This record gives sequence, C-alpha cells and structure tokens, in this order.
Amino acid sequence: MNHERRRFLQIGGAAAVAAIAGCTGDSNDGDDSGNGTNSVDGSAGGGTTDGDSGFGSGDGAEFDFGGWLADTDNYDGTTVDERGASSVTIQVGAEANGGAFGFAPPAVWVDPGTDVVWEWTGDGGSHNVVAESGAEFRSGDPTGDAGTTFSQRFDDTGIVTYYCNPHRDMGMKGAVVVGEPEEGAGENGASAYGFQAASMDAYWYSLYNMSTNIAMSGNGVPFPLNDQMEELQDQRMPAMLEAADVDRPPIANPNLSLAAFTEGDPHFTQEPVLEDDTGRPDASTLGWDKSQSSGVVSPSSVAWTHLKGVTWAKNFQAHFDVLPTEMAPKFRAQLLSTLAQVGINAAILVGGSRENGALTHGDSWEFLSQYRPSAGEIVDDSRRPHHHAAMVWFLSDMTSLAQNGWFGYENPRPLLPKAEGADAVFDPPVGIQEITDGVAATTMDLFTPAEIVEQESTRSVGLMLAAIGYYGPQAGGEAQRNAAAQYANDLASVIEDTLTDDGRVENGAANQAATQGIVAQGLLWASQLDGVDHADTADRVVDFLIEELWDENAGTFASGTDDATYTITARDAGDLTGGLNAADVLLERSDVQETFARFFDQTFNRGELQRAERPPSRDESAEHTLPLPPAAGGEFGQAAVYNGAVEYDPAADEWTVTDDRFYTEEALYLANQDIWVGNWAGDFYQGRGVPGESDSPP
Repeated sequence: MNHERRRFLQIGGAAAVAAIAGCTGDSNDGDDSGNGTNSVDGSAGGGTTDGDSGFGSGDGAEFDFGGWLADTDNYDGTTVDERGASSVTIQVGAEANGGAFGFAPPAVWVDPGTDVVWEWTGDGGSHNVVAESGAEFRSGDPTGDAGTTFSQRFDDTGIVTYYCNPHRDMGMKGAVVVGEPEEGAGENGASAYGFQAASMDAYWYSLYNMSTNIAMSGNGVPFPLNDQMEELQDQRMPAMLEAADVDRPPIANPNLSLAAFTEGDPHFTQEPVLEDDTGRPDASTLGWDKSQSSGVVSPSSVAWTHLKGVTWAKNFQAHFDVLPTEMAPKFRAQLLSTLAQVGINAAILVGGSRENGALTHGDSWEFLSQYRPSAGEIVDDSRRPHHHAAMVWFLSDMTSLAQNGWFGYENPRPLLPKAEGADAVFDPPVGIQEITDGVAATTMDLFTPAEIVEQESTRSVGLMLAAIGYYGPQAGGEAQRNAAAQYANDLASVIEDTLTDDGRVENGAANQAATQGIVAQGLLWASQLDGVDHADTADRVVDFLIEELWDENAGTFASGTDDATYTITARDAGDLTGGLNAADVLLERSDVQETFARFFDQTFNRGELQRAERPPSRDESAEHTLPLPPAAGGEFGQAAVYNGAVEYDPAADEWTVTDDRFYTEEALYLANQDIWVGNWAGDFYQGRGVPGESDSPP
C-alpha cells in the first residue's frame, strides 16, 4: 500500500482504524447474486467445458480495464478468449504477485450464459472471490482448502471485475469480459467502477466525515456545562473503560461535550501526530483553525452528527466478528452512543450555566434554528421544519438503539436513564422514549404539511416524511403510531397534489433532482408504517428523476431540466443518494444501481465533492484519482471531508469546486445516507437504513 495513503488512513480517527480492520475478511455466506447465479462447493472439481476451453487455451484479446489490473503481475495485457465454452475454470491461489496470490488466468472473455468456476489450489493462505464492479457476488469467508470451488453464471454483457479480499492490496484481482462490451468500456475505469465499488466508497467517505466531525478534537463548539453534566461525564468514563476491558479511550480526547458547528474551514492547523505503538492519532493535534468556525450550532448540525454516532454504533455490533478484540468494539459503540446522549442533554434538556435553554424554547420541545453557545447568543429564533425533521429522525434511531437490546442490554447505560438513581440528571427523570415522543408530537402539531411547503419547500416535506417513517416503528404507543401514520398520509397528499403527470415534484428546492430524491425516499420510508402506502407515487417520482434529469453523457444528474450548468451541494448529494438507495431496496428497480455508480464516480470522485478518496477502490493510474492530504491544500493538509458544493459544465465537460467549506448540517446528513447505501468488505449496512429493518441487533 502506498505509504502516504496508509498514513492518511491512520489519521482518519479511531473509527477509521476499526473500519480498516474490518476489511481483512468477508463475513458473508456467499448466497447473494447479481449478474446471473452463483454457488459455492467445498469439494474438488470445476466446471465442464465445450470446445477450445482448456485453461489458457483461448486466443489472447486486449481490453482496457481502466487500470484495474495494473498491479496484477501475472496480467500481461491480454485477455484469454474462452468464447464457445459453457464453463471456464479459474485457479485461486496461482503463482503471482510475489507468491500464491493470483487468479489464473487473471482476465477471461466468455459468452453470455457461461459458468465461471473458481477452484482453490490450497496455496497462499486463505482466499475468497468478491465482485468489485459489473455484478454482485462473493464466495463467502476466505478459505485455504484445496479443491474448494465457487461458480458464477454471467448472463449480462459487460465487464466484471473482482478481487480476493485479504490480498487485494497485493494485486490479487481479476476480470471477466462477457459478450461484446460497448465501445469504450473500461476506459479510465468508467465501466470498471460499478455499484459494488461506489457503495464501498460510500462507506469510507461516510467514515471520513464522521471521524473528522466527532473523533478529532477542536472541531466542535463547547456547550455550557453545568455541574451535573460534568459529574455525569466523569462517572461514566471509568465505568465504560472497565466494561470494555481497555485502559483508555481509543482517542486522546473524545470531546463528549462538544456540539457540531454549522460551518467551518477544514484546513489542519498543525502537523498531525501519530502514536508510534498503535498509529492512533493524538486528537489534540488534529484540530483545524477554530477562528474559521462559525461557532454556531443548529438542531440539524447536532442531530445529523449524533445520528451518525448511533448509525456507527449499530454498524460496530453488526461487525464484531471481523473486528479484532483489541479494537474494543463494544467500548467504541458505547462511546458513540454516549456522545449522542450528551448531545441530547446539552442541546435539548439542559439549559447550561447561563440557563439559556440551549436549542430549545424554555420547557417546550420547539427548537431554535441557530445558537452560539460561547456567548449564550440566540442567532436565529425561528422554528424551521427541516431542523425538527432532523431531530425526529435522530431521536427515533437513538430510541431504537436504547430500547431494542443492542449490545446485550435493554436501555443500557450509558444511554439516557429512565428510572431514578445515580445517573438521573432530570427532575423528574425522563427516558429517551419520552423525549422522542415529545419532540415528534410537537413537530406534528407545529408544522402542517401546507405550512412546510410555505416556509420551505416540498423538499422539506420529503425530509419530514422520511423522519416520520423512522419515528413510527419507535413510537411509544398505539396512539403515537396512529398519529404518525396520519401525519405521513397528510404529508404524502401534499406531494401528490404538486405532482405533474410525468412525476415532477413542484415547489421544490433549487436542485430539482435533489427534490425528487428526498421525496422518493420519504414516501418509501413512510410507507413502511401500517396504513401508509405511497410506493406507486414514489415510483413515478423516481421515473422523472432518472428519465428526465439523468444526463447520460455527463454521468450525473442535471439540477434542472433547462440548466446550462449543474450545481450539486453536499445536501443535494445526500437527497439523491437516499432516494436511489430507497428505490434500489424497496422498488427493486433495475436501472438504479448502475445510475448510482456513475453518479457517485462522477460527482464524488471526478467532481471532488469528496475531498480525499478511499484507497484502494481506485487505481492510482485512474484519470480522476483525487489528492490526499497534504496535497489537498493548506500547509498541513485538509481534513477528508465533503466540499460544500461542486458544479459541472456539460459543454466543457468540466467540474469545479465552487465552495470548499465544510457544512456540518449537509455533510453529516450525506454521511448518514452514504452509510446506509454503503458496504464494508462486501457486506451492506444492515437493513440499508429502511425504517424497522435495522432496529434489532443481528
């Protein structure tokens, strides 16, 4: 692995180290399929062949795989022609890349309908076969048993790339060309970058933004702490360490009392320092220039940041089997959920030393829009629908974490206590369920669907629909669930009233594609509630998104049907990612995965919406490889976060970063959408973020 890339991954924070460790194995059982069908067999033997189909017997052909096989030393530039064979065998653990770390042949050309059989030699340790692009398949956990076979049938024309998970960085990769690919397939990695690659990068980009905003010190805004909060924090840290069998937190300063600012400049202020023994970052050296931070927090900046903590807490438990014990995954999950709980204390319930009510209006569940804690200053006193939607979404998933037995506990410490005792900080004591129900009820009373459109747009109606979809399964009783379903139907009615015959959602945001995306996701998320079903409407909304706003030549979405240039913010990208994820999972549309892969590659990678890439998904020789810190800018480099906005000029085929600041409200919203569509080592996030599907631990 490139030394600078390795160093950057270490800088990514404690969560980054844990996530990287998860990429050393594949926890799937091999029963998923994408292009065709697959099977795995522990017995010896491969497939049968017809015609000139012996190993390596076909004539050589040349294809451009976009640099995918550039570091595979048994690939000589030719692809073995096995057309005419009904079955082709590829050795796993062939001599290559400095040992038995190759596929042989590394590239084959087959007819549609051909069965490709991978057969293990038993050499080189444990291997597996995982699709990178062009199809979805994986053989399961790595194995070193000689004679093991895994078969996959390829029906669709195109180029499929794959790798061995444990030895990917060593160059153990392969490619299968099926039929007659379209002209230009594989150039600059375009066709080689498929849904698998995009969803893996979504995972890592989400990680970068979460690590930056939570794990690094100096990034947050200190809320005024009262004595109770400080005492509570001092009590819980030793107990958490003891329960996790570790002697210190995974980072030097977890900063549990910091809230996310709304806007900042992501340049480092000094050279980051890594610990020699573990490579973990010293959090005190990972700050950026706080003078460039707004110093202002909002309900959305707090909610999306802390929702990311809850999301990652669930992700850690789902991957305990691939995390080494020294990573203390249980502790990390508790740390993240504690951060979420402290955020609730500071932002919602505890007034702070100045008794200013933090983000709430006195004793109500209504939220201010902007607040500067350092001065106790209310910057924006208005109540906004999108801020309330963000809080409902976060609190609902926090309730899911607290109430559904995650980490082996019911409402476990350090989550909000429900009964009186040493940990109770509220008078009278209140639990996370009461907080969630209170905020949801206030939100539904405060904003009628028509008022949401009047105050903001139909885009915010879509966001509110998604939030209510999350709240419904976590509502505290039948009355609350019925109220959520009725509110969701009322919100959907407003959308249907604004829908044109071709599926365009009127009265939306400046970016029409983003409006279509979040409205589709909201309709589908809310349709998971009993008595709510608007999937057909969502399908029409997605139709307009893909048929009218997708620019095939550009590989991204137009922000409007008549726009000369396309502007995409981090929030726009989150809306689009969420809509495509929901359409893929719940509508099972065949046109979504390829569309998402191209959109992600063009907008995040080539367009540089994401500041630094995740190795090794893209080869260094690829045209649009992005710079890593410190090359990304500034004397000491920039944090690997989402830029504020990018712009695409179709006439010139050029991308431009038009806003390089970091906006927490938008970036962490996108980071949550990215993890739900993302996968780690071939394993997608549990439930893909669908309400009710990721509430119980695996």
